[in-house]
Amino acid sequence: MNKDLQVEKIGNYLDNKNIAICVTGGIAAIETPKIARMLRRYGADVYAYMTPAAQKIITPIPLEWATENEVVTELSGLAEHIREYDSLLVAPATLNTIGQIANGLADNVVTSLVASAFGRGTPIYLAPTMHESLEANPTYQKNLETLIQYDNINIIKPRVSEGKSKIERVGNIAARLAHDLSEDPIKRKRLLITGGPTPVKIDNVRRLSNKFKGSLSRRIATEAYLRGAEVKLLMGDTGLTLPSYLDVLYHEDYFAYLHNVLNELVENKYDAGVFSAAVADYQPQEVHEGKVPSGGALKEIKLIDTRKIVADVRKNFPELFMVTFKYEEQKTVDELINIAKKQLESGYQLVVANRGEDMATTHQAYFVSKDGVHRVNSSQEIAATLIDVLGKQLLNC
Repeated sequence: MNKDLQVEKIGNYLDNKNIAICVTGGIAAIETPKIARMLRRYGADVYAYMTPAAQKIITPIPLEWATENEVVTELSGLAEHIREYDSLLVAPATLNTIGQIANGLADNVVTSLVASAFGRGTPIYLAPTMHESLEANPTYQKNLETLIQYDNINIIKPRVSEGKSKIERVGNIAARLAHDLSEDPIKRKRLLITGGPTPVKIDNVRRLSNKFKGSLSRRIATEAYLRGAEVKLLMGDTGLTLPSYLDVLYHEDYFAYLHNVLNELVENKYDAGVFSAAVADYQPQEVHEGKVPSGGALKEIKLIDTRKIVADVRKNFPELFMVTFKYEEQKTVDELINIAKKQLESGYQLVVANRGEDMATTHQAYFVSKDGVHRVNSSQEIAATLIDVLGKQLLNC
C-alpha cells in the first residue's frame, strides 16, 4: 500500500459507494482530481473515465493518483462501460458531451458509460462548465431541458464568475452526492434548525446580544444535510461562513427570529425542530428612536422578559419533535442535568445541556431525555449523536 495515495477521511457519508468520475474536454478538468480526492475523504471508492479531449487538458496520471485506481481511457474486452456504479459524476460536462448524452450518442468511454448507466437508472450528475455565450446557445438549452426530465439525471449548477459558468466548488459537489446517495434514517426528513444570537434593540444603533455565533448549529445543519435530511437553517446574521448548499434564512434580531420560526412552521411541514439559537431572555422596556446621545444620556436600561418562543411552538405544534438546548454556568453537572429534566416536563422530547466551564476545551454536553442521560465530548459528537437520535425517532414518521 502506497501511503502517498491515501486520503484522510473526514466523514463516512459515502462509505461503500462506488462512484465513476467522468472527465471531458473542459478546462475545469484540472479540478477533477481534487473532486475525486474529496469524494474519497467522504468514504467513496472512485474510478475515473477520460475522453480523448480531456486528455489534452490533463493526463491520466493525476487521476490515477487521486483515485488510487487505473484510469479508463479506452474500452477493451473487459467492457468497462457496462460496469455498475452507485453514481456517475461527469465533471466537467461540456456542451458537446451534454449534447451527445441528450441525443443518445455513445462514441467514447464517457458517453458509452453514461448511456449504459442511463438505461440502468443509475443516478447521473452533470456539472456543466462553459463560457456564457455557449451556455446561451439555444440548442444546448434544449438538450439540457431534455435531460432534466429524467429522474436519474441531476444537474450541478455552475458558479457564474468572470463571464463564465465555472464548475461548482469541490466541497459542494461532494456534499451534494453525499446528500443524495445517503441511506441514513434521517434521509428526506424535514428539519428546522435555529442558531446564532437574537439581539434586541436599545435604539437604532445599539443592541443587547450574547457571545454565541451559531457555530454549533452550523455543524448540526451540515451533518443533517450530508446525511440526506432536508434542512432549513434560521440563523443570526453574525458573518459566520455557511456552506452554500444549506438553505438559510437570516434574522437580524429577536423579533425577526420570532416571525421566521412561526412562519416556517405554519407554512411548511417539518418532522423536527432543533432550537439551538441563543434566544434573548430579556428586552428593553423602551426602545429609543434614533440614537441616544453619548456622554451619559443612556444611564439605565429597564428590561422585561421576552416571549418564550419554544413554549409557543410546543403549544401550537404539538406533533413536532422538539430538541431544545440549555446553557448554564457555575452549576454542577447534577444541577445542570436536573435543570434539563425540568425542561422535559414542558413537553420537549430532548434537551441538550452544557456548561460554559466545559466548552472552552471539549464542548462537553449532556443529552437528556425520558430514556436517560448520555454524555458527548465535542461539537462534532453533539451533531452526529443528535442526527442519530432524530433518525431513530423519525424513522417511521
